[in-house]
Amino acid sequence: MDDKNAREILQSHGFKITFQRLSILKYLMTHKTHPTAEMIHADLTDISLATIYNTLDKFVDDGIVIVIDTHQDEKRHYDFYGEPHYHIINNVTKEIIDADNFDVEPLFKAAREVSGLNITGFHIEVYGVNPEDAK
Repeated sequence: MDDKNAREILQSHGFKITFQRLSILKYLMTHKTHPTAEMIHADLTDISLATIYNTLDKFVDDGIVIVIDTHQDEKRHYDFYGEPHYHIINNVTKEIIDADNFDVEPLFKAAREVSGLNITGFHIEVYGVNPEDAK
């Protein structure tokens, strides 16, 4: 992901473009590892951990990134939400896997019918274990 795309995303969400915001967003756009704030800080050492947390909170509030709170490792993992996808979390290894092979339209339709709301997004986590680990 280039600098221009990250800048456009920040501008479209009304953010002032700063070195820190741009660096953190570009990191999330290019690292599909679902990092924690501490993991981001380990790679972006020129940005304070407090600034990383504050920036991530703003990005989450604005819908640029999502939090994956697995309750498995007691840490918040972050994911840039550029394309609709869901997450599969291995209960044993704690691995978070991106998947996009799910047609969300039936879910949106059902949610609209129940609530009367225009559905604007979703966050789905599916949990599982390897068959060998389930024995």
